[in-house]
Amino acid sequence: MFNSQSLQKRNMSSSLSTSFFLLALSFCPLLPAHSVEQFFTPPEAPFITGPKEQIHRVSLPAGTADAAQALIDAARKEKPEAVLILEPIGNLEVGTTPLRLGSKMCLQLSPSAGVTAGPNCSAPSLISIEKAEFVSVSSKGPGPATLDGGSKAVNAIQVIEGSRINVDQLNILRCSKTGIDYCGTTNVTSINEAASVTRCYLEKNGNALKVDQSGGFQCLDNVFKEQTETALSINSLNSMVAGNTFSGNKTDIQTSSDRGIITRNRFGKSELTLELTPASKGNLFSENHGTAKDLTISIGGESQQLFHNKLSASVKLAPGTKDVFLISNENLQVDPATPGLKFFDPPTLARPHTNSMIVAGMGRFDLPLIPGGKKDPKPADKDKPPKIVPVDLTLVEAEITKARTAHPNDVIVIHLDGEYICKNPNGLKLPPNSCLLMAADARILADHGIPIEPPWARAAPITQVVLLPETGYCSISGGKLDAARQAFFPINANTGSIALIEGTSLIAGARDGLNTKARKATDPLFMYRCNVYGNNGRGIWSHVATRVHAIANVCSGNYMDGIDLDAHAIDCTALFNTCNANRRHGVFVEEAIRNNIVFGNQLNGNGTGVHVWNEEVKGNTGPNLIAANHCSGNRRGIGLGARADDKTAHGNLFFNNVCTENREDGMLCGNSKATENFFSQSVANGNAKQDIGYSEKAFFFNVVDPK
Repeated sequence: MFNSQSLQKRNMSSSLSTSFFLLALSFCPLLPAHSVEQFFTPPEAPFITGPKEQIHRVSLPAGTADAAQALIDAARKEKPEAVLILEPIGNLEVGTTPLRLGSKMCLQLSPSAGVTAGPNCSAPSLISIEKAEFVSVSSKGPGPATLDGGSKAVNAIQVIEGSRINVDQLNILRCSKTGIDYCGTTNVTSINEAASVTRCYLEKNGNALKVDQSGGFQCLDNVFKEQTETALSINSLNSMVAGNTFSGNKTDIQTSSDRGIITRNRFGKSELTLELTPASKGNLFSENHGTAKDLTISIGGESQQLFHNKLSASVKLAPGTKDVFLISNENLQVDPATPGLKFFDPPTLARPHTNSMIVAGMGRFDLPLIPGGKKDPKPADKDKPPKIVPVDLTLVEAEITKARTAHPNDVIVIHLDGEYICKNPNGLKLPPNSCLLMAADARILADHGIPIEPPWARAAPITQVVLLPETGYCSISGGKLDAARQAFFPINANTGSIALIEGTSLIAGARDGLNTKARKATDPLFMYRCNVYGNNGRGIWSHVATRVHAIANVCSGNYMDGIDLDAHAIDCTALFNTCNANRRHGVFVEEAIRNNIVFGNQLNGNGTGVHVWNEEVKGNTGPNLIAANHCSGNRRGIGLGARADDKTAHGNLFFNNVCTENREDGMLCGNSKATENFFSQSVANGNAKQDIGYSEKAFFFNVVDPK
């Protein structure tokens, strides 16, 4: 077994992007105080389902659920099309039948008005939702409401063939079956029927949350504690599991999802931390933290990706598992030679380890440093800027070539410190199985002896500062790659290697910061905690590429977009990035792409925060998930539209995006070529022109209480 823990102490000079995220105390009074990142923002929108909606309030007296049900049924008969806001004034007690909720019903509980199992309860659930849509169960505050099963064989909430259902801010306790048993509709290719469970505290149930037949399910900011079975069992297309805390459960997470993301959760001690079942594929398990030792992870399925987790855990692969990527994890114990596993643990600026194992089956050779140019430590005139004489990068290239020849079975670690100049338009071509490790202030500067910003020409030879290899593994960490507006790209990744780019500045590309166009590989590329600024096109361009993950980067001052998910981008992500002052869009989702996820980004001062569009490519931009992004000070927060009947943008999910104080619109929700998009739990206020540009061809469900 191999332990990927660094032999050196981690360099605690963290990346810039971590300063943009604040830790919050748990909302739930039943849980001891702890620090955990939170992503859900209480919705604030001008309507629930639409500006022309009819709202009917129903006060429910404390007592039996049967008595409350009679009032609900009467209100629905009287107001068949209205949104019913159901407001209990005290606890409701369930006996032989559950409280039944139908379409367009919002049950607003409170700390003094919950739902409990009566002493002789024989109902299968406390609350039943069957063949219904636009339903919510939540607390109107000031804290969570309680659903208490009294340790009986009952579900707290059971959903059968439901869609567009939101559950928020509940304590769900002592249900010996399941806390929330959610079964969606049979059309699991759609994410515009998505449901959510947010800010809930689930304790001492059998199973806590079971999700099946769903797309785009959102499980955010919950606490799962001491379930006797599984805390979260999920089978959903393009789901998000983030900001949750797990401890004391038999199993924390069991997922059979297709391309789900499990990120920035906190795990205490449970019998099994994570099980990726044989039915699951393409999941990303990233940046999760463990608070206990000796955790266990079981992996099945195919194309799973475990990236940058801090967990003291043993990892085992089920027989038949294919293409599992373990990249840059800390303290995960695994046999790197396990069939189906692709193991990569490169040294980085934040963790410059000296472990001998970087790639399974290969040794390690550290190329002796060829120092770059440095400032004079004692300048003759301290008032004048120091003159730095850079070192020609060809000297480094020659040593890399020698090392590759002498060490064909080793990963080559290339150390750079100081200033280097690259006069070759082809740039530094990294060999397969290499790690470029640069000091924080090291720089490679392009100098091709040509005017800046060469005119665009379709057939012009591509130029770059660094070119990634075609095969094998590769990493770049630290330093600055400065294209000087001469080279097209600081990094060209239109190649095939499994790659990590971490903590590097990509500056002044004559075209874009990172280029991936025509990247043939299906192996992942991770851009992590980089600074991408001042490029003449896009900052990070995921184009004709698969599994390009942009995580926690800062993209600013680029002439077009901070991050562009462009034509034929498949299963790409933009997570937790900060995109400021880009001329066009913070994040652009365009040209008939599908199954991409944009989550938790801070998008300020751009043309549009997030723009979803189709201009030129026949097909549909969708389904894609755009959730929990904060868009402020842009021209528009969110934009959506498409050009023609054969170039559309249908069926996307926009969940809990915050659009405030934008110069014109908060959210534009589609034109005639962009239909059936779902906007849920939105926060839109203070925008100069309009908060939500309503479209009758979109779906809306915001659990708000319009006055």
